[in-house]
Amino acid sequence: MPADNRIEDLSDDLAVPRRNGELVFEAPWEGRVFGMAVTLSDNQHCDWAAFRDRLVAEIAAAEEHDDDSSYYERWLASFERLLLDSGILTAEELDTRTAEYTAGLYDEHEHYETTSDAIPSLTRSPHASRARNIVWRTGGEPINVFRRPGQLFVCATGCCCGHTERGHAPVPVELYHREWARRRIRHKVHLSIGGCLGPCALSNVVLLLYAGREVWFQSVTGDEQIVAIFDYVEAMVRAGRYLPPPPALAPQVFDVFDWRAPAAKPLLAEPTYRDTGVHGHESPKTAGLFGPVAPLRT
Repeated sequence: MPADNRIEDLSDDLAVPRRNGELVFEAPWEGRVFGMAVTLSDNQHCDWAAFRDRLVAEIAAAEEHDDDSSYYERWLASFERLLLDSGILTAEELDTRTAEYTAGLYDEHEHYETTSDAIPSLTRSPHASRARNIVWRTGGEPINVFRRPGQLFVCATGCCCGHTERGHAPVPVELYHREWARRRIRHKVHLSIGGCLGPCALSNVVLLLYAGREVWFQSVTGDEQIVAIFDYVEAMVRAGRYLPPPPALAPQVFDVFDWRAPAAKPLLAEPTYRDTGVHGHESPKTAGLFGPVAPLRT
């Protein structure tokens, strides 16, 4: 059955919102979930009648309990049930994909904070991730801030770092962005490039926060050092925990605060760090310092 006929086949109680005969979506996520349901049916990955039956049940249950959820919130809940009942996705896979989109993994503009128009789809759905972090702004707007294990801060626009006219080494901002995007770790470690981190005498300065630990790097002046930092970050993402910095970065590591860092868990084996070089090939200057490891699953 053509898509238009399937939509028209929905009875009055199930009819999609329209205005002047045209489909109406109040928020971008509504159009996306509508399109996904239709596309899966078009490609015969799911049965439209099965989806319609679940939509009937979802709307009836909402009305029975005086639920003020919107039409597309009920559509989303029905679609999630169909995905799970049909075995297209497991609950864990659905949680993971929800978290990835919430984190902005597929958003080239890095808008990782979910604004209020999408909050209902995350707060009402029983299958969405239990790790939601709903923060209510003072104006009453809920924001789902996705929790990450780490963040990388790069000083690039401060009083010293990157100011070549003052004798400081340049900060290759594009390389930071390229390595961060290429490794697909944005849902695990956020990248912030901005102003002064101090101490200025050690420019260029980079701060890495991961799993409750801090690692400071000073005099990051070469592309290979930046690649090595991302190798280090990627190794921790793969291990799912903090790891000590590799020997290649030891000259750059320094302390800033006077508090005692928590003791690291003993290593069962020496960690390995992927060295891909600046352009995806092994760097001759660091060849042999890192052992071979499997690439991250994407």
